[in-house]
Amino acid sequence: MNYVTGSLILKRIGNFVLKRNHAAVLSGLGAAQAERNMSDKGKESKEELKKRLSPIQYHVTQEKGTERAFTGKYNKTKDAGIYSCIVCSHDLFSSSTKFESGCGWPAFSDVIDQGRVKLSKDASHGMVRTEVTCSNCGAHLGHVFNDGPKPSRKRFCINSASLDFRQCDPSGTNLVNLQ
Repeated sequence: MNYVTGSLILKRIGNFVLKRNHAAVLSGLGAAQAERNMSDKGKESKEELKKRLSPIQYHVTQEKGTERAFTGKYNKTKDAGIYSCIVCSHDLFSSSTKFESGCGWPAFSDVIDQGRVKLSKDASHGMVRTEVTCSNCGAHLGHVFNDGPKPSRKRFCINSASLDFRQCDPSGTNLVNLQ
Protein backbone atom coordinates (compact mmCIF):
# COMPACT_ATOMS: atom_id res chain seq x y z
CA MET A 1 0.00 0.00 0.00
CA ASN A 2 1.27 3.50 -0.86
CA TYR A 3 0.82 6.55 1.34
CA VAL A 4 1.27 10.16 0.22
CA THR A 5 2.62 12.51 2.87
CA GLY A 6 3.72 16.01 1.87
CA SER A 7 6.04 15.61 -1.10
CA LEU A 8 6.81 11.94 -0.41
CA ILE A 9 5.13 8.70 -1.38
CA LEU A 10 5.73 6.03 1.24
CA LYS A 11 5.41 2.29 0.72
CA ARG A 12 5.80 -0.21 3.56
CA ILE A 13 7.77 -3.39 2.77
CA GLY A 14 8.31 -5.61 5.79
CA ASN A 15 10.00 -3.51 8.47
CA PHE A 16 11.08 -0.88 5.97
CA VAL A 17 9.38 2.15 4.49
CA LEU A 18 10.25 3.10 0.93
CA LYS A 19 10.11 6.78 0.10
CA ARG A 20 9.88 8.41 -3.30
CA ASN A 21 9.81 12.07 -4.21
CA HIS A 22 6.20 12.88 -5.15
CA ALA A 23 7.27 15.54 -7.68
CA ALA A 24 9.36 12.94 -9.55
CA VAL A 25 6.36 10.60 -9.72
CA LEU A 26 4.01 13.35 -10.90
CA SER A 27 6.46 14.52 -13.58
CA GLY A 28 6.73 10.97 -14.92
CA LEU A 29 10.39 10.50 -14.01
CA GLY A 30 11.34 6.97 -13.03
CA ALA A 31 13.13 6.36 -9.73
CA ALA A 32 16.50 5.76 -11.38
CA GLN A 33 16.22 8.85 -13.62
CA ALA A 34 15.18 11.06 -10.70
CA GLU A 35 18.08 9.68 -8.66
CA ARG A 36 20.56 10.40 -11.48
CA ASN A 37 19.26 13.97 -11.63
CA MET A 38 19.70 14.38 -7.86
CA SER A 39 23.27 13.11 -7.53
CA ASP A 40 26.62 13.36 -9.29
CA LYS A 41 27.83 10.18 -7.59
CA GLY A 42 28.34 7.48 -10.18
CA LYS A 43 29.38 10.08 -12.79
CA GLU A 44 32.88 10.47 -11.43
CA SER A 45 35.95 9.91 -13.56
CA LYS A 46 38.17 6.89 -12.97
CA GLU A 47 40.70 9.17 -11.27
CA GLU A 48 38.05 10.59 -8.91
CA LEU A 49 36.79 7.10 -8.08
CA LYS A 50 40.33 5.87 -7.37
CA LYS A 51 40.74 8.74 -4.88
CA ARG A 52 37.38 8.16 -3.15
CA LEU A 53 37.22 4.35 -3.08
CA SER A 54 39.63 1.98 -1.37
CA PRO A 55 41.76 -0.17 -3.71
CA ILE A 56 39.54 -3.23 -3.15
CA GLN A 57 36.34 -1.20 -3.64
CA TYR A 58 37.67 0.15 -6.93
CA HIS A 59 38.88 -3.27 -8.07
CA VAL A 60 35.53 -4.94 -7.32
CA THR A 61 33.19 -2.25 -8.65
CA GLN A 62 35.15 -0.96 -11.64
CA GLU A 63 37.28 -3.94 -12.72
CA LYS A 64 34.75 -6.71 -11.92
CA GLY A 65 37.00 -8.09 -9.20
CA THR A 66 36.11 -10.26 -6.21
CA GLU A 67 37.17 -9.92 -2.60
CA ARG A 68 38.47 -13.07 -0.94
CA ALA A 69 35.77 -15.24 0.64
CA PHE A 70 35.07 -14.65 4.35
CA THR A 71 37.06 -11.37 4.42
CA GLY A 72 34.29 -8.87 3.63
CA LYS A 73 33.07 -6.27 6.11
CA TYR A 74 29.39 -7.30 5.82
CA ASN A 75 29.68 -11.09 5.54
CA LYS A 76 28.59 -11.66 9.16
CA THR A 77 26.56 -8.46 9.69
CA LYS A 78 23.21 -9.24 11.28
CA ASP A 79 22.02 -5.69 12.04
CA ALA A 80 18.79 -4.44 10.47
CA GLY A 81 19.29 -1.91 7.71
CA ILE A 82 19.77 -1.11 4.05
CA TYR A 83 22.71 -2.02 1.82
CA SER A 84 23.49 0.49 -0.93
CA CYS A 85 25.98 0.79 -3.78
CA ILE A 86 29.34 2.10 -2.54
CA VAL A 87 29.81 4.07 -5.79
CA CYS A 88 26.49 5.93 -6.15
CA SER A 89 24.54 5.27 -2.87
CA HIS A 90 21.70 3.56 -4.81
CA ASP A 91 19.74 1.47 -2.27
CA LEU A 92 19.91 -2.21 -3.31
CA PHE A 93 19.26 -4.78 -0.57
CA SER A 94 17.40 -4.99 2.74
CA SER A 95 18.78 -6.89 5.70
CA SER A 96 15.39 -8.63 5.85
CA THR A 97 16.44 -10.67 2.78
CA LYS A 98 20.00 -11.37 3.98
CA PHE A 99 20.77 -14.96 4.98
CA GLU A 100 23.76 -17.12 5.92
CA SER A 101 24.64 -19.15 2.86
CA GLY A 102 28.12 -20.23 3.89
CA CYS A 103 29.55 -18.93 0.60
CA GLY A 104 31.85 -16.37 2.25
CA TRP A 105 30.10 -13.25 0.91
CA PRO A 106 26.92 -11.46 2.00
CA ALA A 107 23.96 -13.33 0.49
CA PHE A 108 20.49 -11.92 -0.17
CA SER A 109 17.38 -13.71 -1.42
CA ASP A 110 16.07 -10.62 -3.22
CA VAL A 111 16.69 -6.96 -4.06
CA ILE A 112 14.64 -4.05 -2.73
CA ASP A 113 13.18 -3.57 -6.21
CA GLN A 114 13.96 -5.46 -9.44
CA GLY A 115 14.92 -2.23 -11.19
CA ARG A 116 17.70 -1.61 -8.69
CA VAL A 117 20.12 -4.09 -10.31
CA LYS A 118 20.97 -5.26 -13.80
CA LEU A 119 21.57 -8.96 -14.48
CA SER A 120 23.92 -10.01 -17.30
CA LYS A 121 25.51 -13.23 -18.56
CA ASP A 122 29.11 -13.62 -17.34
CA ALA A 123 31.18 -16.29 -19.10
CA SER A 124 34.53 -15.34 -17.51
CA HIS A 125 36.82 -17.72 -15.61
CA GLY A 126 35.66 -20.79 -17.58
CA MET A 127 32.11 -20.81 -16.17
CA VAL A 128 28.75 -19.24 -16.95
CA ARG A 129 27.20 -17.12 -14.21
CA THR A 130 24.82 -14.19 -13.90
CA GLU A 131 26.57 -10.94 -13.02
CA VAL A 132 24.81 -8.38 -10.81
CA THR A 133 25.54 -4.69 -11.41
CA CYS A 134 24.05 -1.49 -10.00
CA SER A 135 21.42 -0.24 -12.45
CA ASN A 136 22.23 3.37 -11.58
CA CYS A 137 26.02 3.51 -12.10
CA GLY A 138 26.97 0.10 -13.54
CA ALA A 139 29.21 -0.90 -10.62
CA HIS A 140 29.94 -4.64 -10.41
CA LEU A 141 28.33 -6.04 -7.24
CA GLY A 142 28.67 -9.83 -7.52
CA HIS A 143 26.65 -12.71 -8.97
CA VAL A 144 23.24 -14.31 -8.50
CA PHE A 145 22.61 -18.06 -8.35
CA ASN A 146 19.43 -20.17 -8.31
CA ASP A 147 20.23 -22.08 -5.11
CA GLY A 148 18.82 -19.70 -2.50
CA PRO A 149 15.95 -20.15 -0.03
CA LYS A 150 12.28 -20.33 -1.00
CA PRO A 151 10.27 -18.61 -2.31
CA SER A 152 12.71 -16.73 -4.60
CA ARG A 153 15.33 -19.51 -4.83
CA LYS A 154 17.82 -16.68 -5.50
CA ARG A 155 21.18 -16.19 -3.82
CA PHE A 156 22.58 -12.77 -4.60
CA CYS A 157 26.22 -13.33 -3.66
CA ILE A 158 27.51 -9.76 -3.25
CA ASN A 159 30.97 -8.39 -2.47
CA SER A 160 31.07 -6.36 0.76
CA ALA A 161 33.48 -4.00 -1.01
CA SER A 162 30.67 -2.97 -3.37
CA LEU A 163 28.29 -2.09 -0.53
CA ASP A 164 27.66 0.54 2.11
CA PHE A 165 25.30 -0.11 5.05
CA ARG A 166 22.79 2.13 6.87
CA GLN A 167 21.55 0.67 10.11
CA CYS A 168 17.85 1.01 11.01
CA ASP A 169 16.69 3.08 13.89
CA PRO A 170 15.73 1.12 17.04
CA SER A 171 12.04 0.96 16.00
CA GLY A 172 13.03 -1.23 13.03
CA THR A 173 11.86 1.33 10.48
CA ASN A 174 14.10 2.85 7.85
CA LEU A 175 13.62 5.03 4.82
CA VAL A 176 14.92 3.83 1.51
CA ASN A 177 15.65 6.66 -0.88
CA LEU A 178 13.97 5.95 -4.23
CA GLN A 179 14.38 9.48 -5.60
